[in-house]
Amino acid sequence: MEVRGVDFDKLLNDDAPGAAIEAVLRAGSSCGLQASEFGLARTIIQRVFELKRQNGKCSVFLSYTSNLVSCGLRETLAFLAKHKLVDMFVSTGGGVEEDVIKCLGQTLIGDFALRGSELRKQGLNRIGNLLVPNDNYCEFENFFVPVIESLHGKQRESRWNSHTTPSEIIAAVGDAMESLQLKEESVVYWCARNNIPLYCPALTDGSMGDMIYFYNFSKKGFLVDPIPDAASLNTMMSNASEEICVICLGGGLPKHHIVRSLKHAPPSARRSVVMVTTGLNVDGCASSCSLADDASHEYIHPVDTVVRVHGDASLLFPLML
Repeated sequence: MEVRGVDFDKLLNDDAPGAAIEAVLRAGSSCGLQASEFGLARTIIQRVFELKRQNGKCSVFLSYTSNLVSCGLRETLAFLAKHKLVDMFVSTGGGVEEDVIKCLGQTLIGDFALRGSELRKQGLNRIGNLLVPNDNYCEFENFFVPVIESLHGKQRESRWNSHTTPSEIIAAVGDAMESLQLKEESVVYWCARNNIPLYCPALTDGSMGDMIYFYNFSKKGFLVDPIPDAASLNTMMSNASEEICVICLGGGLPKHHIVRSLKHAPPSARRSVVMVTTGLNVDGCASSCSLADDASHEYIHPVDTVVRVHGDASLLFPLML
């Protein structure tokens, strides 16, 4: 394919809405550098979601980091869950609680240059250029503790023969959101409504972990067991369709957890991996940067279609859709 960019001269007299942005998106594949990676990723994602929409004969597994729920990408992820376009999500503790918190209070646009120490005095928490009032976390505690109490009661009734997995806690949170006015904007709500597993191996890494920790001071014995979730994730991958697409938005534990499960995929399956990240190869961290390390560990095979787009998923992923 010859390297070609956008011919803007052809767009000068084109008054069709969105003509320019459509031309830019179409030209990505032939532009080279990261534009070509973006173009390939967009082609893969549009193909698999069209397959999913038409006949469901495609398994889509998506991982995302918590900052992508804190920002406006949350609505995109909620759309995918609402319309059952993803079979399984993997995220962090923040990727769950920040989603629910947005149903309880507003997250605001701030500035990257604001001083964190001054914001704390004003009762504000910063996530990049986003601001979350402390009151939002207080509202979340009032919402989440009764969910723990209910699950703890079920454990007591079983005489602790059943432990609660992180995905079961998340599903219970989604069920408890029925009373919230803004629930239909939530990823967690739609996952619970549509029985889509949302796995969170690091549930304790955040506000929920703190609440479970302090809860066990006053009411002993609430047990959280992540091992069945690991088995369930691998089983889902082994029972996947002959067409599998893994989408990793950001790096870290969610990305590594979902890519590692690929080794359980059916050997005959057609597999594609799309990663959108700002991680660098010089990090030497398989969970956040190059997919080459995953290939060396045989999580990804040479026959897989693999594309890694270096950039901010909050901007690039909606354009891929």
